[in-house]
Amino acid sequence: MASVALPVLFQGTAIQLGRALKECQMLEQLALSRVAKKDTTTLQSFDSLMQTIEQFTLLFQRLAVQKDIQNMTMNSEAVDRMTLAVLREALAGENSSSPQNAGDIELF
Repeated sequence: MASVALPVLFQGTAIQLGRALKECQMLEQLALSRVAKKDTTTLQSFDSLMQTIEQFTLLFQRLAVQKDIQNMTMNSEAVDRMTLAVLREALAGENSSSPQNAGDIELF
């Protein structure tokens, strides 16, 4: 049965969360440009979401370099079952696909 190193899994998670944060920032800017100035407070959920993503990104970056897990591996079954190929590849430490294919879903 295949396995994945925990540091690789954590680093891949941090990278994917970083990408999600950038996309969220882009969407916030787009929304702010389309909403009347008096209604911008309705978009504060973006701030909370981005702070949460940023904190999880930092957590997984720290976990990836934590000394006591450097030699640990886990069964890759949970990663293998992900339906977004780009996420599955990144979390397994494989070369990730181009960002333009990030939305590709494999159907079974």
